[in-house]
Amino acid sequence: MTKSQLKRARAAEHKTERRAAILAAAEALLLRDPSARFAVDEIARRAGLAKGTVYLYFGSREEVLLAVHDAQMEELFGSLARTLARPKVGAAAVARAVLGFLRQRPEFFRLSTSCHGALEASVSSAVARAHREAVAARLLSIGRRIEILHPGIRPGDGATLLKTCYALMLGLWQLAASPLRVPGPGSSDCEPAALRINFEAQLEAALTDLWNAAARRGEARLA
Repeated sequence: MTKSQLKRARAAEHKTERRAAILAAAEALLLRDPSARFAVDEIARRAGLAKGTVYLYFGSREEVLLAVHDAQMEELFGSLARTLARPKVGAAAVARAVLGFLRQRPEFFRLSTSCHGALEASVSSAVARAHREAVAARLLSIGRRIEILHPGIRPGDGATLLKTCYALMLGLWQLAASPLRVPGPGSSDCEPAALRINFEAQLEAALTDLWNAAARRGEARLA
């Protein structure tokens, strides 16, 4: 490797490290403040970088947050892909994989909700388009795995199942008073019993029902 090649390689490595540091800083701040009221200078301080350096990698605070969300979506897709690669995997295993991810990423839903509105409206069209295209590609890829697992499912139905599951997850979270948290002893929870949501239990049951229903439809088409 020549000196110029080595210099370019090191520069690329430094860029990767700085970008990762910015995302890690934003993610840490999100855990402390899920409403994401922090500014770019706070992200920069947490990452140990100058504020101007952050803008070399991201056009706005919203672009940083969207990149964090993209990384978390990739984690979720990766967890699903690994689960679907197991032999004779069932709906219950898929539901457990989703819940396992959500326990590790409690800020996921609030950030996801923001990314569907304010965030995409506050980033460049190129960044927003890249975000949507990346998610669409992963949906189609994992959707095809589902269709292979259940041969009777029609082309495209795998991706549709994933979108339906995502909508269910997001909607149930918005209805739940305290998602992924059980009130402790002495809690003054006055919510009527009929309106209370056990987020984990209801999400696991609903996801399992959705996947089993899709599998049954596929079997019926093959019969």
